[in-house]
Amino acid sequence: MASKTLLKKWWFWAIAVLVIILIAISRIPGNEHEPLPTDPDKDNVIDSPDDISTPGTEEDNIAGDKEKTDLPQKNVDDYMLKAGMYKVGQDIEAGEYLIIAEENTFAYFQVSRDSSGKLESIITNDNFKGNRYITVSTGQYLDIRDAVMYPIAQAPTLSAEDKKYPEGMYKVGRDIAAGEYKLIPEEGESAYFEVTSDSKGLIESIVTNDNFTDEKYITISEGQYIKIMSCYLTW
Repeated sequence: MASKTLLKKWWFWAIAVLVIILIAISRIPGNEHEPLPTDPDKDNVIDSPDDISTPGTEEDNIAGDKEKTDLPQKNVDDYMLKAGMYKVGQDIEAGEYLIIAEENTFAYFQVSRDSSGKLESIITNDNFKGNRYITVSTGQYLDIRDAVMYPIAQAPTLSAEDKKYPEGMYKVGRDIAAGEYKLIPEEGESAYFEVTSDSKGLIESIVTNDNFTDEKYITISEGQYIKIMSCYLTW
């Protein structure tokens, strides 16, 4: 019995000594586990390849901006309407249009209240050289021949050549400035001018008009229209 007791005490003290040695070794400087060094500039951890964004080159960025700004731009001819008959509100929008005759050709336009083709359905019409402005309303019909047409917002601006406005119709404030002008008939021709308050082509729109064979002056105001035939306008 005494030997067994002595053996148990010996194992007890052996284990106790071993634990003390292990504790002492763990406290020796330099054996602590130090944290791995980190890069202070890399605060964010990338968890997956999807988090990686690869910036494009400068050329790619410029090309992307260029695509946004270099969208196809429409020119005047993209809005041109060819000769034909149009129903306002279906084929074309209501509003004002500029009709331009083919070069050196008498063109024709007609506005009608219906498509019956009867004389009494005609609201206004004209044979002309040069150009005409016309305003049409929903439900009306506009017929143009030997000419092309543009919505007023996209229409070309008409201008003088060598201080002369040739035969045609001009919108004051758009094609020609308000003021006083001289009308000079073509040699040997009886000329005609007409000033209107709008471009509806109605008799009640006429402010003043005249047939003449000698030079004469005319004063026009902003918003008016002047139509000249067999003469030119100068200053």
